[in-house]
Amino acid sequence: MGLTGMSVAGVILFLIPWSILWMAWRGPIQRRKEFAHRGWRSHCLVTGLPVVSLLCVFFSPNARLHATAENGKPIELTQVDFFSLADWQHKSVAIEGFVLGMTRAEATRLAQAHGLQFLPNMPTRTVGEAKGPCRQASCAIYQVHGNYIGIDLYFDATDHVSKISVSVSVDMDPQVSRVNVSRRFRGLTREFFDHYSDSLRNRIFGPVEGKEKPFIPASAITRVEYNYPQAGVTVRVTIDKRDDPAKPYDLDVDFATR
Repeated sequence: MGLTGMSVAGVILFLIPWSILWMAWRGPIQRRKEFAHRGWRSHCLVTGLPVVSLLCVFFSPNARLHATAENGKPIELTQVDFFSLADWQHKSVAIEGFVLGMTRAEATRLAQAHGLQFLPNMPTRTVGEAKGPCRQASCAIYQVHGNYIGIDLYFDATDHVSKISVSVSVDMDPQVSRVNVSRRFRGLTREFFDHYSDSLRNRIFGPVEGKEKPFIPASAITRVEYNYPQAGVTVRVTIDKRDDPAKPYDLDVDFATR
């Protein structure tokens, strides 16, 4: 059913219980004092009110999406098709509950509550440091005793999250792929991570010139970076220039403070 059909159905089903409530309150004037009629009206009220509440939630088109988008709170990418929002560039994101600006302590508590842990991205001096908790400026999020879930947090000098990165790769092990957070994104947002292409990027973000950053000078394997500062987003794609056309191997999307 399309959006218009859902809207019409929602209006019709929304009006039915309100009609019940109106009839319950109105009733014939001459019988308002009769016990039986009062009982019937009470029954309608008890039945109608919950129905009205449920229909308000379930039959308003995109009710949760619009409520989340309009109340100023970060939009959780595992619950809302973020890139389909008309003004997503002006919205803040949450990914698995992690949001920009939260402290390291808050992020650590959230990770523990979800059975996750922070591990360092950079080499550590001791084995103990390598096992976490991560105190570095960049931390990868793993399942406890499990796999990387595709999220990295970057902390500023005040130990607040300044950037959240989501990463996917065509070479991911199946077990790693299954727990990657992008698998729970929705609609156009998931399509972008699952089936990246330059045309899809241009459709969502708009055309912009990429900056090539080879891993090794003159190497065919290179990373191309696309910056969208107004949206606080950076897209990085790893390609092999020997392919024609070049195919993306790794995709990293950064959501940063603006």
